[in-house]
Amino acid sequence: MPVGTIDKYNDTAGWWDFSNIVEGDGCLARLFALFKSADFAHCRLLCTFAPMKRNILLLCLLLCPLYAASANVLRTAKENIKKRQKLEQTARELVAEAQKEGMKHDRQIECYQLAAECSKLINEAENVRVYLKQPYDTVRFYNSVRDVFLYIEKADSVSCTPNEKGVIKRNNPERYRSLLLPLRANLLKGGMWFYKKVKLQTAYDYFDLYIRMAKSAIFLNDNFVTTDPELPTAAYLAVFIAQMNRNYDGVIEHASMAKREGEHAPLIQEFYARAFETRGDTARWVAALEDGFESYPQRHYFFSRLMDYYTMTRQEEKGLAFCEAAIQGADSVPLYWYGKALMLLRLNRDREAIDACDASLKLDPNYVNAHYTKGIASLNLAVIYAEQACTDVTDPRCKRDMEIVRSLYELARKPMETVRRLAPADSRRWAAPLYRIYLHLNMEREFEEMERILQQDRQ
Repeated sequence: MPVGTIDKYNDTAGWWDFSNIVEGDGCLARLFALFKSADFAHCRLLCTFAPMKRNILLLCLLLCPLYAASANVLRTAKENIKKRQKLEQTARELVAEAQKEGMKHDRQIECYQLAAECSKLINEAENVRVYLKQPYDTVRFYNSVRDVFLYIEKADSVSCTPNEKGVIKRNNPERYRSLLLPLRANLLKGGMWFYKKVKLQTAYDYFDLYIRMAKSAIFLNDNFVTTDPELPTAAYLAVFIAQMNRNYDGVIEHASMAKREGEHAPLIQEFYARAFETRGDTARWVAALEDGFESYPQRHYFFSRLMDYYTMTRQEEKGLAFCEAAIQGADSVPLYWYGKALMLLRLNRDREAIDACDASLKLDPNYVNAHYTKGIASLNLAVIYAEQACTDVTDPRCKRDMEIVRSLYELARKPMETVRRLAPADSRRWAAPLYRIYLHLNMEREFEEMERILQQDRQ
């Protein structure tokens, strides 16, 4: 055999005879080939024949136990898979091996693939029990399906990254597709099963994986994102659980798909907006509210929260324009007229606010907020006019001005008393305005009653 070459590794070829390759680069090539075949005994033997390569070979010699351990894990795993024994333990050991720092690219992929094979065999064993109508472990059945998907997802992810040579060598996704496709339905059923058992976080993990894999390049040609009718339902349940668990990233991740479910789309959009509000992302929160109002105007949450935003940020003019646009689109919604009245009130346009309240109350006579706003706007007019009224009793204008002020307080009294009637427990809202109204109307008995209520509230 020529010096520095590598022949087939068999005794007849004399591949174990190192005397002719101790010099030159052939010894290194032979050493790496032995590493690849996990023949560590001959690795050590070769090191003794190559003194001029001592430093490099010594390093390799020290690494032999590491590679030996890795090879033993794979060899044991294959034996266990062949004998269908210790499958859960074997899968755990393979995943732990794959996650070791410095693990070779191809070996990582192989570990995950073998772990997936273990989980597939577990699932097949439980399937046999189901078929034979024997007792079976439901949790084990569904978890094995989940694990097959998780391990194949990891294997595919590793293959999509550059290997040690900087080359991306993606495994054939069709092979993965053939393995996973028959299991997709049971992955979704697993999520539903855990959801009914109120194991919500586990159910979320199943739904999240089901959606994630539908978007995977493994199923690129299947186009499940648009063709799978179950996907929106899985996304809706994932968002619902995420909202309950305050997993706002999960809400944001799956909201778009969940809205395709249809029936619960307005609620999903509300959760979506709340997620940004909780995270303090004001720009995206407002954008979600505006989109929600445009898409689902019948759900008043979006309009109300936008009014709160315009009020908090003192953007009353913008809020007023928004309300007027809403009224143009649907002038029979009391909330829109009330929103307009509130913005006008904050802009000190009290008479216009009263008119807007009247329009709202015409549509809903028991609208407490509209009654309250009308009462406050009327009270404002009374106070402002009283400050400008003539106080000279000898002046003929004094009597006229006092009558106007009294009429304005009367105008404020009726809606504020209605607020008290409709919301009797909310005394902190109506007691102080009525106290002032009764004082100026010289209604002594009612005034004293408000005084007692305010004292009780302060206590």
